[in-house]
Amino acid sequence: MSSASISAPTLGKPGATVADKAVARVKDMAGEMEATFLSMLLKEMRQTLDEGEGGGLFPGDTGDVQGGLFDLYLGRHLAGAGGIGLASALVRQMQETGAAPKPVTHTDAHALSAVGSGRAVSAPPGG
Repeated sequence: MSSASISAPTLGKPGATVADKAVARVKDMAGEMEATFLSMLLKEMRQTLDEGEGGGLFPGDTGDVQGGLFDLYLGRHLAGAGGIGLASALVRQMQETGAAPKPVTHTDAHALSAVGSGRAVSAPPGG
């Protein structure tokens, strides 16, 4: 096997495996997801500004091109600067192995709705 068939980052890193590459890819995708989420959140927030009162960040931009680019780049910057924790939560969730998700039962759903409404919740029998 020639060294030309191995990529440069893998060649210089002893002990690199396919799993290392998969973890890096998961982190990249989670970061992209967080950046996209933040961009969409910023877009929705910006659209609430009243243009009739002179509000808005880019008055006169009828196509909303400047606002869209602003949202995109600010979302990417925020995600790159640490974000809101969405990317790290996604990575943790995707890396958990061996722990099968607990099925939601009727009593679990009832307890969650009771907590949301402020009612007292008692422990289900046997649990």
